[in-house]
Amino acid sequence: MKLKRYALFVPSFFVILMLLAFGFGTISAQTAGCLAGVKDSTIYRNTDLPVGYNSLFAGSGTCAVCHNSMTNLQGVPVGIANDWRSTMMANSGKDPLWQAKVSHEGLVNPAHKTVLEDVCTTCHAPVGNFNAHHSGQTYYSLNEMKSDPLALDGVQCTVCHQITANSIGSFSGTFQIGTTKTIWGPFINPFGNPMINNTGYTPVFGNHVTDSRLCGSCHTLLTNSVDLNGVLTGEKFVEQAIYHEWKNSVYAQNGTTCQSCHVPRISDPVKISTVPPWLQPRTPFGMHQLAGANVFMGRLLKQNSEIIGVTATPAQFDSTINRSLRMLQQQTLNLTMVEKDRTNDSLFIELTLKNKAGHKFPSGFPSRRAFIELIAIAETGDTVFHSGKTDADYNLINEDNSFESHYDVIKSNNQVQIYEMVMGDVNGNKTTSLERGYVHLKDNRLPPEGFTTSHLSYDTIQIVGHAATDPDFNNESGNQGTGSDRVHFHIPLNKFYGQVEIIAKVYYQTVNKRWLDEMFSFTSNEINTFKSFYQNSNRSPVLVAQNSMNCRAGFDIDLSQGWNSLSCFINPDNNNIDSVLSQISHSLIILVGEGGMIYPAGGIHTITEFDTNKGYSIKLSKPGTLRIRGNVLINKQKAFVAGWNVLPVLAACETDIAELNIAFLNQLGAIVELNGWKVYWPEKQVYSLTSLSPGNAYLVKLNNPAKVVFPACD
Repeated sequence: MKLKRYALFVPSFFVILMLLAFGFGTISAQTAGCLAGVKDSTIYRNTDLPVGYNSLFAGSGTCAVCHNSMTNLQGVPVGIANDWRSTMMANSGKDPLWQAKVSHEGLVNPAHKTVLEDVCTTCHAPVGNFNAHHSGQTYYSLNEMKSDPLALDGVQCTVCHQITANSIGSFSGTFQIGTTKTIWGPFINPFGNPMINNTGYTPVFGNHVTDSRLCGSCHTLLTNSVDLNGVLTGEKFVEQAIYHEWKNSVYAQNGTTCQSCHVPRISDPVKISTVPPWLQPRTPFGMHQLAGANVFMGRLLKQNSEIIGVTATPAQFDSTINRSLRMLQQQTLNLTMVEKDRTNDSLFIELTLKNKAGHKFPSGFPSRRAFIELIAIAETGDTVFHSGKTDADYNLINEDNSFESHYDVIKSNNQVQIYEMVMGDVNGNKTTSLERGYVHLKDNRLPPEGFTTSHLSYDTIQIVGHAATDPDFNNESGNQGTGSDRVHFHIPLNKFYGQVEIIAKVYYQTVNKRWLDEMFSFTSNEINTFKSFYQNSNRSPVLVAQNSMNCRAGFDIDLSQGWNSLSCFINPDNNNIDSVLSQISHSLIILVGEGGMIYPAGGIHTITEFDTNKGYSIKLSKPGTLRIRGNVLINKQKAFVAGWNVLPVLAACETDIAELNIAFLNQLGAIVELNGWKVYWPEKQVYSLTSLSPGNAYLVKLNNPAKVVFPACD
C-alpha cells in the first residue's frame, strides 16, 4: 500500500513541476502567491499590488508572483517587489506633490493643461500614458490616471524592462516601449517558458537595462518655455539633467552607472524566480532598492498611506527611508573644516564640502536644495555667530526675499550658503512655475568630481551666478573637477578672546515653504490635498553631514618699536619663553621680567617660561605682533607685597580700576603705566589712568599686602 501511495504521488508532483516549468496552462495569482511564499502575499502586503494587463503592460503584482522571494546568502529577503514598492519610482503617479504641481501648472496656463498632463504622465504614469497612445489616444489626463490601478503602478517592472535599446539616450520622456512583449534583463540565456506561458512576455538578454541612458530617459527633462501670457518662447529650459551631470564626471569614465548606486548589485548567487524549482541562481543580482534623497516624501507617503492608496507597508517605507538616509549621510558629502586664522576682531574658518554623488548635489527637481548651518559658541555658552538659522517651522530666517546669492566668503549672520538651482522667467524674475522657466538665475549645486566647463554637456548643466567666479568652487589652484566648494567664514568676535566651538552642518530639503508659496496661492483638489499633507508632515530638513572643532583662545598683542609693557590673560599651549617669543625674536632687544631677563646681545637668558601671572617690559628694534594661543586664565587674581609691584592684566577686557575688589583698592597707593606716564593716584586725585588694558602691564604701589581680583568681563 505504501508503495502504491508513493507511486501516485510522484507522477502528480512531476506534472506540477512540468506545468510550472513549461507553462501548460496558466496558474492563478492566488496559487502562485502561495507558491512564492506566504510572507509575500500577507505579512509584507499593505494594499495588493495591481495584477492584470493592458495592451502593453502587466501590473507589478503579476511580476511579483515569481519575482519576490529572493534572499541573499545570509537568507535576508531581497525580493524585487518588496524593495521597490515603497520607493518614489513605485509611487511616482501617486506622489501628491507631483499631482499638485501638475495641477498648478495647468492653472497658471489653462490653455496648456491637456498637453501638460499628457507630458507629465509620460514619466510619472507611463503604464497609462503609453498604453493610451498605443491605442490611438491623443492625450492622457491626470483624471484618467487616477481611475486606473495599472497607471498608478508608477515606474514599474514592465516599463523599465520594455524600454527598447535603440531609444535609450532619448530624453524628456521620449523613450519607446517595445510592442512585442519582450522583457529585457541583465542575464544571458534566461529560462523563458514559465514567463512566456503564464504572462505572455518573453525574457531576453538586454544589457541596456544597466545603462545610465535608460535612467536618463526621464531624468533629463527639457521643457518648452512660455512667457507670462503663456506664449511659447521657442526656447527649451533645462528643468533637470541628472544624466548629463553624471556624464560630466569621473563616474561616467570609470563605469559607475546610475544603477551602480540606485540598483546596487550583490555578488551573492540569487535565484531570480520561484519557478521552476530547479532554476539555478544568478549573479550579480541588482537589488531594486532605488533609494534616493527624498526622505521627506517617503515619510509623507507613509503617514498618509491609506488616503493615498500606497501598496507598501509602514515597515517597507521605513526600509526605503533608512536607505535614503544612509545614502545621504554616507555616500553624498564629505565635510571638513580648519581654522585658518584668528585676530582680535575675527575668527577665520574654512569649510570644505566635497560631493561624493555621481551627479550634482542636490540634483533633480528644482525645489531641492541644501544649506549650511554654522554656529560659533563661546566657552561661556553664548552664541557669537549663527549662519543658516531656521525658525521652528524649519524656514531659514535670514534668507533673501528673492533668492540667496552664492557666497565665497560669509561674514554675517544674515548670509547663508544655499546650494540650489533657481529658475527665472522671461523678465528675469524668480519663478517656481516650471513652464515659465526661461533662464537659470542661479545654479551653485555642487558638481560631481571630474566636472569641467569644457565638457560637451556643460551647456546643459552650467554653473550659474557667483559660483561661476568663485575661485575654489569646483576648482583647486586653477584645476577644475574637484567636485567641492570651499566656503570662508569670517566670524566677528566682538572682543571675545576665549575658546570658540564651531559646529557646521549641511542639511537637505526636498521642498520648502517659500518654494511652495506660489503654488499654494492657487486652489485645486490636488493642491489642497498636498497642502494639508504638507502642513501635517515632518518638514525637518535631513542632516547630511556635520563636523565640529574647538578653536583655542587667542589674543594678538601689538608691540611698537622701542619699549612696551607686556602681559597676557591666556596660558599658552607651549609656555616655553623662546617658543612664545619666536614670532618677534628677530627684533627682540631685551625682555625684563620679575626675577630675570633675556638680553640676546649680552648673552643673558634667565627666563625659561612665559608666566601669565607676571608682567614684563620688552624692547623691540621694530614693531611686531605677539600671538598667544591657549586657554583663558581661570584664576584672575594675584597677591602683592607692600611697596612697588608689577601688575599684569588678568582679564580679557578693559577693566575700570574703580571696579577692582575693595580690599585691593583700600591698600592702593598708585598705579602707573609700565611704559608710559599715565597715573591713577587717589591721594593726589590724579586720574589720568582710569582703566587697565589687556596685554599691558603696570606698576602698582600698595600700602600693605593685598590681593587684586579682576571682575568677570560682560
